[in-house]
Amino acid sequence: MEQRSNLLETGPRPTETRATDHDEVGQLLHDERDRKNTRCGVGPFKPSWLQVLARKEVYLLVYCIVGIIHGMFFTYTVSVISTIEKRFKLTSKQTGAILTGNDISQVFLSLFLSYYGNYGHRPRWMAVGVMLAAGSGFGAALPHFIYGPGEDAVTLARAAAAVGDAGGNSTETNAEQELCFSHPAENCGPDGSGGGAYVGAIILFFCSQFFVGIAVSIFYSIGVSYLDDNINKKTYPVYCSISFMLRILGPVLGFFVGGKCLSTWIDPNEAPLLTTEDPRWLGAWWIGYLFIGSGLIFSGSLLFLFPRKLPATLRREAKRVVRQAERDRKEGGDRGLSYFASLARQSKDSQEKPTLPNLKKALKRLFTNKIWVGNLYNTTVFVLASSGYWSFKPKYLENQFRKSSSEANYYTGITSLVSLVVGTAIGGTVLRWAQPGPRFVTGYNIFITLLFVCSYVSLMFIGCPKLQIIGPVAGSAIPDCSSNCGCSEKYSPVCSEDQTTLFYSPCFAGCTAANVSSSPIVYSNCRCVTNATIQDDYSAQNSTLFGSVTSGYCPEPCNNVVYYIILQCIVKTIASTGKVGSSLITLRAVSDEDKGLALGLMTVFTSLFGFSLGPVIMGAIIDSACLVWDTSCGKTGNCWLYDSDKFRTIIHLVPAVLVFVSVLGDLVVFYYSRQMDLYGDREDQVQLERARRLVGKDTPVCKSQIRDPFADT
Repeated sequence: MEQRSNLLETGPRPTETRATDHDEVGQLLHDERDRKNTRCGVGPFKPSWLQVLARKEVYLLVYCIVGIIHGMFFTYTVSVISTIEKRFKLTSKQTGAILTGNDISQVFLSLFLSYYGNYGHRPRWMAVGVMLAAGSGFGAALPHFIYGPGEDAVTLARAAAAVGDAGGNSTETNAEQELCFSHPAENCGPDGSGGGAYVGAIILFFCSQFFVGIAVSIFYSIGVSYLDDNINKKTYPVYCSISFMLRILGPVLGFFVGGKCLSTWIDPNEAPLLTTEDPRWLGAWWIGYLFIGSGLIFSGSLLFLFPRKLPATLRREAKRVVRQAERDRKEGGDRGLSYFASLARQSKDSQEKPTLPNLKKALKRLFTNKIWVGNLYNTTVFVLASSGYWSFKPKYLENQFRKSSSEANYYTGITSLVSLVVGTAIGGTVLRWAQPGPRFVTGYNIFITLLFVCSYVSLMFIGCPKLQIIGPVAGSAIPDCSSNCGCSEKYSPVCSEDQTTLFYSPCFAGCTAANVSSSPIVYSNCRCVTNATIQDDYSAQNSTLFGSVTSGYCPEPCNNVVYYIILQCIVKTIASTGKVGSSLITLRAVSDEDKGLALGLMTVFTSLFGFSLGPVIMGAIIDSACLVWDTSCGKTGNCWLYDSDKFRTIIHLVPAVLVFVSVLGDLVVFYYSRQMDLYGDREDQVQLERARRLVGKDTPVCKSQIRDPFADT
């Protein structure tokens, strides 16, 4: 010890001497149990060749792979939600309630899972959560195997199959079409209980989302804290930005996979005579869930192999003790390495254990932390605003710009991929090498919040003209030419020969024949249509004057969706530059032992007041814009047609107001952020003071005053 003291007095030492000190401190600071906890493997299976994988880079790779597949789950659900509505006759409010299952589990379990899991074997906790998510993926596909493709899909497929046997204009195939004087009978079951929402499917979807919520609680709170605890604080922006950029692929891939699956008919063995642009098209929504579940099982099993703590963390703890001893010697102190190693060891042994009384103390520390509370408020209100919008954005693109489900998902994915990757890369690079101060980072968050407000207001004015439909729609009269056809209210839009006039159904166009062998289906002998325009003299008896219509919407001349996507890309690119900074503020606003609980508690609040309420509130408001409801056997199902002007206003105005309200939290964080240590510059001093406080030593260790930035925030 005397020799080490002399070396400390001589100033900078050779590298090999420092290495010797690190080894000696490691022997004093860590016992055999600590070293065993850094070995990769499960149980007795911990071969030496596996230990080369006990590195932060390998963990980051596996974490990102799991995050990519995990991130696909929610966006895939969002991408197929409109198809699920049509298949199971659900309203937007009901699908919004299904999505809250994810958040209800987080509300009840996230606090305890993040708190107790942070003290346990974190990689294995994450692995268990991922396995639950895998089971949820398979569970979400169950309604298809239980209920099948549905009566609507079977009817359309049967009509297509009958073409080869009986010809396109047969009586059998025409009977399945909504024609003038001829309507397909409703299949309400033997007891007349058919139609309406499928309660069993709702329960299965809700349970699937519920267990995914448990996985989210564990994976994102414990996983982030494990990464932060096993890397250098200065390099966190780099690892965080890499993690964000790779995990961004998950939500984007979710939309792309959703688009691909929805371009396949719900029963891949059948082929209806419809195009994907036809609103009656039902895509294979269930296939993606099987793919996601399988991917989670494979990737999640790798997390079981990671150790409780990575070996590099032990070396970093030893280096910190050496730096503390050197600092003490430079300031005239006479304590050696053994003192600081012993203090650090006692600090580890004196740390709070995961008990309910200590949980109460930790909660008090968090709720008296002004920076954390301000950040919690901003995040919660922002999530409330954005969750409703993103849950129904694909549906909005379908209805506003008349895009198919697959096209809507591709557009949504494209806006996320490029902008988020570029923005996150720029933000992480600036934080790593420029290292702006806390006031700049928090002030930039205020700018981003206000930018979102402006973007929502701007997007509210980008849309397409409202559809003008001839038929039983509010503001549209039923034409005299089909008034005596006895048409039902089954929505099956058809486009006239002029490629502009849209009828509610072939029946309301006065059609009496259908050629189901063509795709799209062509309806002929339509009394309300001539070869060029709508007929003025409906009393004409010469059927050759009657024109034809085709199934589906008319070609959409409005191309404003391009401007909508461009504006979103610009805003999301700029906003993404602040993602790493926001993550940094969340982690540095609290002490190390409170990180897991802080992330878990934030998950509770965002789930309870944000993710769970957002889709339900937005779904209920969107339902108020519905013009045409599906009615089957006297029961109301999904909405087929919306008032596009009202829909556009609702989906943008509501989040704009809420995001503006959330800026209050940003202002609080900005005001109290002056003393934040974002890059670990004062980490050694803070850890030393905290260790001294935990072991009950009241005499100062160094001459300089050490201030804990978490003591009064």
